[in-house]
Amino acid sequence: MPTSNSLGRRGVLQLGAVTGVALSGLAALTGCGAEDSAKSAAGKGISTDRLRVGAADASGSVSIDPRTAGFGASYVILYHLYDSLMYLKGGAYELGLAESVEANRDATEWTIRIRKRATFHDGRPVTAQDVAYSLRTLAVPPSKRATVYADVDVDRIKVLDATTLTVPMRRPRGDFRESVLVVFSPVFPEGTTDFSKGIGSGPYRLAAQDGKNVRMTAYEGYWGGRPAFGTLELVSIADAATRMSALKSGQIDYAMGITATAAKAERDNRAIELHRGGVANSNALSFAMNERIAPFDDPRVRRAVRLAADRGALAANMLDGMGVTGDDVVGKGLPGYAGLAERRRDVAEAKRLFAEAGVSKLTLHAADTVAGFTGAARLLGQQLDEAGVKLTVDVVPADTYYADLKGLSSIPFQTFYYTNRPAAVHLSALTNRDAFFNVTGLADEHWKRLDAAQATVDDKAREQRFVEIQRDLYEHGGDLLWGFQEVVDASVAGVQDVVFSQSIPVFTWAKASS
Repeated sequence: MPTSNSLGRRGVLQLGAVTGVALSGLAALTGCGAEDSAKSAAGKGISTDRLRVGAADASGSVSIDPRTAGFGASYVILYHLYDSLMYLKGGAYELGLAESVEANRDATEWTIRIRKRATFHDGRPVTAQDVAYSLRTLAVPPSKRATVYADVDVDRIKVLDATTLTVPMRRPRGDFRESVLVVFSPVFPEGTTDFSKGIGSGPYRLAAQDGKNVRMTAYEGYWGGRPAFGTLELVSIADAATRMSALKSGQIDYAMGITATAAKAERDNRAIELHRGGVANSNALSFAMNERIAPFDDPRVRRAVRLAADRGALAANMLDGMGVTGDDVVGKGLPGYAGLAERRRDVAEAKRLFAEAGVSKLTLHAADTVAGFTGAARLLGQQLDEAGVKLTVDVVPADTYYADLKGLSSIPFQTFYYTNRPAAVHLSALTNRDAFFNVTGLADEHWKRLDAAQATVDDKAREQRFVEIQRDLYEHGGDLLWGFQEVVDASVAGVQDVVFSQSIPVFTWAKASS
């Protein structure tokens, strides 16, 4: 991958064309040119005046509207403009704006108490009325997170006093904290319909934005204390290699989502700090088989594909030391993971199962939605060939892969990735009846088990039910989840204490060191 030390003239021109557009837009927001921006080049350290973050967004543009924001740069913005009631900090559930979240005896109603000192960026106190309004807004279209709130009876939310409200459920939800509030619970002022001002109660307030680049300044009145960096700037740079080049040339201070190859290349560079998310903050990489569609409606075929795969070779080829192998279930390294046995390759058994099921050909729908996915797909083809099956890899453009979310549920076999989250969070958010997509074709039996787990009030008993679901998916599910690719970011030297939340960097507690 090209770096600033090896870019030829063409590479420099490409960097100028791609990054220059973004930085010129940011320069208009900040009042300085790209030339001035480059003065604090990598290796000269970092001050607390400003942190410039290069990032991409899954939607191709950034949004400060919590209802419609995509994943990536937009999430970074949301995490800093808005307080969440709860969130995932590294591998632990944490209270945020909420001071406490408690269930009644059967988890049909939850009481939320919020912090008394919290204020919005316009000086107004945050009240329970604001929280109630936020939950109601997030629970209905055009909110993209409405399915997360499907079991919240928003019409019966009741405000008890300035800092307390009750949130009733349509059915018992013992997992309301981890599977709803942790997943997505930003709070904004009651009555907000125009989100262009970005008014929240988070550690940063909106200073300027142009739809691609965003500048935020530290909020002096933040209840958790003023963050160390006075200004946080988000620069849209779609390509990982270009982000790394922009970092090394001093045009940005922090690059989100660099490749494993780049991380290895810079490992001994004292001018660059690597920020590794570990397995807790990683992409769970899968070849997803839809068990409702032939031939994957035959459990022998799903088992054969899993046994034919050489997970170690796939991980070595694609993860390049920046990740670990997987065993078909999301949640590794996080609370509630079932601790499943390592899946070992058995080519002879795979060959026998394929022959018994009459399968000699398969087609895999593939895209580089994660860098290297199509290469991994071709390597899987070589591994399946050893088991007597010819794999055709049907490569499609990555930038249109998610254009039809519903359509993904009708593809028999495809490359797919999930953000690694605790098993209970992943299963509740992404495998329920109303989830955006159901790429492995989960059906009634799974949903019955999921409903029973979600309804369990006792924390230990609920965790055990989720463990049982994981074990069932390990034995019978449709994911060949072969690897966890950890999130790796890079910064100039001296950026410390960046925390990951659901694989997104959070700079609330970050600081600069000499």
